[in-house]
Amino acid sequence: MTALQLAENPMLVTAQDKLEGVVKYLGGLPVSVWRYLVLFLCLLWLVHSFAGLFWLVFPTPELEQPKTLATPVTQVSVSSESGVDKSLLGTLRGIFGTVDSKAPVVVAPKPEIPDDDVDIAATKLNLKLQGVIGSSDPSKGSAIIADGNDQSLYSIGDEIGSQKGVKLAKVLEQRVILDNRGKHESLWLYSEEDFKKSPNKGRSTSRRVSTRNSKRAQANNRNKAPSPVHARVKANQIPKSIGDVVRFSVHREGGEMKGYRVRPGRDRKLFEQFGLKANDIVTSVNGIEVNDPKQIRSVYKSLKTATEAQLTILRDGSAESIHISLDSGG
Repeated sequence: MTALQLAENPMLVTAQDKLEGVVKYLGGLPVSVWRYLVLFLCLLWLVHSFAGLFWLVFPTPELEQPKTLATPVTQVSVSSESGVDKSLLGTLRGIFGTVDSKAPVVVAPKPEIPDDDVDIAATKLNLKLQGVIGSSDPSKGSAIIADGNDQSLYSIGDEIGSQKGVKLAKVLEQRVILDNRGKHESLWLYSEEDFKKSPNKGRSTSRRVSTRNSKRAQANNRNKAPSPVHARVKANQIPKSIGDVVRFSVHREGGEMKGYRVRPGRDRKLFEQFGLKANDIVTSVNGIEVNDPKQIRSVYKSLKTATEAQLTILRDGSAESIHISLDSGG
């Protein structure tokens, strides 16, 4: 591009015209304006110089830096599509393990009931154990317990009569374990008075003689047909509690339940009047075999309103029949 072409360029011509206008404007300003402008610049320079001289004479005090600095908190939003190395996460899972969402929840165990051979204090509650109904399954045992004049059949976990917070926890052969608000107590078939009344002398001798006699009786009874025993009892002789007459416990042979072994209660005379003897084994009541703890509940309910009962018992190894009828006369 030649000088002639540059001179004819419209943009350059316009810029040149503006520059000439500015020079012409400045040249037309009065001398007083230029004087004030120079004075202002000189004053600004003096102020800057004096400020520098002041900080040289009076330096700025050095402030002690804190030992720890607070880290500024910044809010960081992480996008779901952030660049995370998933392979690294997989490696970390392999090192530290993974959380199992289906892991079992640990529950505080319930207080365990002590074993049978551990002494548990006898309960002081006003309760009487009339009979026990054991089972091969410890959770399905039952017991007949009297609370005052109210006598009922209770299963494991049932609350006992009017005793709030007292439940049947376990059924054993000679006693039951009660859960008295978390404290375990024993309720026995026999009280301390019963043990005091029982003979303690000459047991070793009488045990041998009774064993020999029982073997002879079994051999003789096998050759004789058992004759039914009939017993009549007046209504006014029947006590409110069956435990006053008879007490019973589960009898098993070879691990299987065969019936209930009966023993006299407080009223031994009435027990014998029923035609029963100590250690008799009741195998059926009114034709219902009692070799299953589930059946004793229905038998117990039927006897509460029955006027007669047909018992089949095992006595010295032989089966016998006892027919008990209730005489409503005075």
